Amino acid sequence: MLKKETMKYYFPVLLFLLMLLDGHLTRMFVEWSKGTSMASAHFLILVLLFGSLKFSKRYLLVTTLVLGIIFDAYYIGVIGIYAVAMPFMVFVMYSMSSYIHFNIFTEFFSMIIFVTGYELFTLGVQLIFKLVSVNNTYFITRYLGPTLLLTMIIFTIFVFPCKKLFSDE
Repeated sequence: MLKKETMKYYFPVLLFLLMLLDGHLTRMFVEWSKGTSMASAHFLILVLLFGSLKFSKRYLLVTTLVLGIIFDAYYIGVIGIYAVAMPFMVFVMYSMSSYIHFNIFTEFFSMIIFVTGYELFTLGVQLIFKLVSVNNTYFITRYLGPTLLLTMIIFTIFVFPCKKLFSDE
């Protein structure tokens, strides 16, 4: 759709808006479930997955570092957790891209792996610095499970629009 040269100027704004959308949708799902489960939306990771196929590694690493700092400042108040998690996830995406033949199935399972890794990494850092205290069973059944289900739904609905947006045609 958009040329790479033009898109690189709009891409950080798109990622910022997706970060806000993810946060607000996550909050909405918590309210709908009356706090019994917490499904976290990850449009940002979906777009980063497809963006990693189009943009340079350096560009996305810097963009996600800045976005991670903004995320930390806005949502957590402790800078460093998402400022490390987002660029690390992008680094892993680039590392895996040379070994994976991308098709709809590998993209689907890659999305599941990235969301799981992202959530476990951020939880691990928060546990290390004693920012949270979480029961493993609660985390898996009430947070990770619903998050992965929502991720599957988001992927199924938005994979083709994302492919079209990042196509070279």
